Amino acid sequence: MRKLTSLILAATALSITVPAASAAEAERNDRLFDATGASVAKVNRVLDSGDLLVIYKGKVRRIEASTLSNTDGKLVTSLTKTEIRRLD
Repeated sequence: MRKLTSLILAATALSITVPAASAAEAERNDRLFDATGASVAKVNRVLDSGDLLVIYKGKVRRIEASTLSNTDGKLVTSLTKTEIRRLD
């Protein structure tokens, strides 16, 4: 019974998720830069998933957390402006 309890506790511990934003800390009004280093927009909202919502070219665009990093103190996405323009 102890082994089963230990196994259940271990499985529960592994299922706890860490917010994706921990990979690249972002806050509202942070400036977002694209893959070339050009300024894209200010962050409008940070979602629980770590994804960002920005207003770019008059539309709300969702930037996935997996594309984000902090480089030299800047919030950077691996996407280019052209790729961001194509997002919904």
